[in-house]
Amino acid sequence: MRKAVLSASVCALMAVATGCGSSGSSGPGGTTHAVNQTVQSGAIGEKLDLSKLSPSIKDPSSPVTITYETWQDFSKGALPALAKEFHQIHPNISIKFQAVPADSAQTKLTTQIAGGNPPDVAYVDDGTVGAFAPRGAIVNLEDYMSKSKATPKDDYVPAFAKMVSYQGQMYGLPIDGESTALFYRTDEFKKAGISSPPKTWSELEADAKKLTIPSEKQYGYALFATTGETSYYWYPFLYQAGGTQTTPDDKRAAFASPAGLKAGEFYVGLRKYSSPDLWGSDSWTSRVTFATGKSAMYMAGAWFAGEMENTFKKTIKNNWAVAPLPTETAGSPCATTIAGDALVIPSAGKNHDAAWKWMEFLSAPQNMALLNLGTKKNPTTLLPPRTSLLNNPETFKANPILKPFAANMRCGITDLSQNPNWGNVDSGPLSDALAHGIYGKGNIDDELKSAAAKADSILQAPS
Repeated sequence: MRKAVLSASVCALMAVATGCGSSGSSGPGGTTHAVNQTVQSGAIGEKLDLSKLSPSIKDPSSPVTITYETWQDFSKGALPALAKEFHQIHPNISIKFQAVPADSAQTKLTTQIAGGNPPDVAYVDDGTVGAFAPRGAIVNLEDYMSKSKATPKDDYVPAFAKMVSYQGQMYGLPIDGESTALFYRTDEFKKAGISSPPKTWSELEADAKKLTIPSEKQYGYALFATTGETSYYWYPFLYQAGGTQTTPDDKRAAFASPAGLKAGEFYVGLRKYSSPDLWGSDSWTSRVTFATGKSAMYMAGAWFAGEMENTFKKTIKNNWAVAPLPTETAGSPCATTIAGDALVIPSAGKNHDAAWKWMEFLSAPQNMALLNLGTKKNPTTLLPPRTSLLNNPETFKANPILKPFAANMRCGITDLSQNPNWGNVDSGPLSDALAHGIYGKGNIDDELKSAAAKADSILQAPS
């Protein structure tokens, strides 16, 4: 799944809110607990009583330590501050952070589950939930959610809820998210005589052509041919053309349909306006080419805005902007990919109730907002995947650039296949077909048709 690359980058932006103080909030038995003043003052959204989120689910009667496996930065900032506050509210539950690289998180969790020693809570890419839920490897959260004030099911953005669901039941709690949009260099557009960002595929191609000057190693569009990146950035074109990944019964590939072939031809055709040096790279590593003006257009999520605003602010200055993804034709439906991460409880874990307490604590509106948005002093560029927070004007005060991404969520489409073997198709024949097309190693129509035939065997194999 491509999102592991994305998550590795966006979560590096989440270290915010340090410093400690005290508050009059009460813990179990009326005990006053100290809380992080910066965390509380920066909170957005409904401020629930964190000590009474699910009273019917009892704390352990003796001390337990739950492991939280994540690639988030827990060396400083919000996470350790929240863990300290959580322990003060739940004195019998301690949090032990367990680091895992984003690009190997799913593999490690799979190995841990197989070995019977998984973490109590895991922070995973939304897209990986579908690989674990059908096998009974993670806990169905419906019962827990129904008992908690922190996790009303109808408040989660539908596309994000769908990503972590199996047979209509939620097996993960979406904790952060983003949609995908088009970043463009306003200075390069001005030089090329382009007055506004492209709104259609034909305009995108025309603009990319104008912006490409190979002799100066300047290109109009950033294109990647690495596993996961290729398919993820192709999906918006597939959706906009009216295509989908699999047939309605989820047993056969559908991406080589006429809509899929049209999307493939257009997407691969952008190779003429993309630097070959980028094809073997990824969107995180290659972001510097946009910052330096060598890639004039770049499809990415809101994490990219954070990088431009923070890491590359002096380099890029104010010479960039964000626009919705171009649609196939004027007036045709918009569609964009969304990505995010979720919290899950491995079934083989030993402390399910205590694990839930930590998950619901992080999911409380004020804590979810903090983890996603940061504070006014230290804003970040993730989005909380909850309708109540996205509808709250306060959400965008610290970072107005997030507003278009939130609006784009109405066009968000998650992976439409819930076949447990789909990940092997996405990272295998489909990514290979698109990569071959980008590298010019094969006709994209033939490549997609061949990939679909291979995909059918994978989709129908025992999971």
